[in-house]
Amino acid sequence: MMKDPDFLVRKAEPSDLASVLFLLQQAGRWLQTKNTTQWDYYVTDLQENTEEVSDSIDRENTYIVESDNGECVASITLEMAPTGWDRSIWGNDAKKDDAVYLHRIVVNRKFAGKEVGSELIKWAVERAKEKGKKRIRFDCLASNVGLNRYYQKWYRRVGIADIYGQHSKYEMEL
Repeated sequence: MMKDPDFLVRKAEPSDLASVLFLLQQAGRWLQTKNTTQWDYYVTDLQENTEEVSDSIDRENTYIVESDNGECVASITLEMAPTGWDRSIWGNDAKKDDAVYLHRIVVNRKFAGKEVGSELIKWAVERAKEKGKKRIRFDCLASNVGLNRYYQKWYRRVGIADIYGQHSKYEMEL
């Protein structure tokens, strides 16, 4: 899956929760240096936001990328059915059963710049196809200029949702 043959992707287990939360906090702190509030809540209120991560792991929708020495390189969540958040972002479109919802794609800063994130998205496309899905949906803060610029190099922004601020909505046809 990854360009580095020593990386392994596997389903996260409940014992991986601390590793996933570490990555999310690390990313949240880094994003703060980029003047965005994307994922601030993992830094300012981790306890309140742990349950959604734990629930995704319990549903077997969160994956871990680890190195050959067991170091946590990245994590990604692929929800096969829309969560409450997805329904609020996607509205009536979330009623269709043909999409995978990508959440919390996060890369350990130690591995930044090694295309781990883009490789994970390619991996997610293959998983979605295997599940018979026709599209992948994801979102980010509309005010996160850097992430929106990155996404728009490859993906089509299909709208803006006005919920908890504005969120850019992205969709990939498979």
